[in-house]
Amino acid sequence: MSARVALALALAAGISAGWPGARAASNAAGGLDFADQGSGAPVEVYADEGLELSQDSKTVTAHGNAKAIRGRVTVTADTIVSHYRPKKPQPGQQVQAAKAAPADTVAAATAKPGAAGDTTGGSEIWRVEADGHVVIFTATQRAYGDHADYNIDDAVVVLTGSNLHMTTPTDLVTARDSLEYWEHTQQAVARGNAVAVRGDKRLRGDILVADFERNKQQQMAMRFAHAYQHVVLTTPTEVVTGDRGDYDAETGIVTVTGSVKMTRGNNQLDGGYAVVNLDTGISKLFPAPPGAAAGADSRVKGLFVPERNEGAGSSGQPPPPPPQAQP
Repeated sequence: MSARVALALALAAGISAGWPGARAASNAAGGLDFADQGSGAPVEVYADEGLELSQDSKTVTAHGNAKAIRGRVTVTADTIVSHYRPKKPQPGQQVQAAKAAPADTVAAATAKPGAAGDTTGGSEIWRVEADGHVVIFTATQRAYGDHADYNIDDAVVVLTGSNLHMTTPTDLVTARDSLEYWEHTQQAVARGNAVAVRGDKRLRGDILVADFERNKQQQMAMRFAHAYQHVVLTTPTEVVTGDRGDYDAETGIVTVTGSVKMTRGNNQLDGGYAVVNLDTGISKLFPAPPGAAAGADSRVKGLFVPERNEGAGSSGQPPPPPPQAQP
């Protein structure tokens, strides 16, 4: 195996807003914050088979067991491509283009793993692509895919490929089409047969948005999950379907709205709004959500099928034996 090589590159100082209209979140939450770790923090890139620098495409490609580290976040893959550009001047700085360091001052350094220092001169990384066996991780959060595209400006990573999933010590989020992570809001967006799992409870939808924050154990954990379209909530005792599902992990309550069907065994209830307490196992069904105007004939409907033992009489007890024939 060839000697492992390392390179430290600087990142952009300013980062634009993330998920439009989403809740605000503090960077102290400590999720997969590859971009949101302060101004000028370097990216350390390692590879077993070498680093390839292209001045034309302005890329640094790490081949073979590649790794990119920034602070507490690590990206590993078969290949990692870092895109760089001239640094943007900070507010108040006097721009002197003629004296600016050219982008081709980027240079690889055969150094020991962990070597630091900005070797980019006047350049900064604005995008990182990873291919093959991609894992993005911190101490308590991991995301997996075949390909990852990390936009540093937007602080968003998009994972695609097979077996897309994100894990914490308590939760699992999976997707079929793509799995995004929005750093500013600490949100994962799963698309295509998306599922959030905690213990033996599952919330599924075509699209699922999961909000993460630190729990009492200082571990990243899912705080809320919102499922949209073809929603299915599965617990050990029932299945609830609808158009939207909202899960509050702190209270253990899931609300399901829109053409709700609740199934327990052979029994089925139909309504417009369900409240399911995953901690107590108590479920409630209503004609419409609170504050909504229910139609004149809107009501909750139920179909209950009593359980009967095979061969039992109307009392549920086995029938008496036939009388004995008299001689």
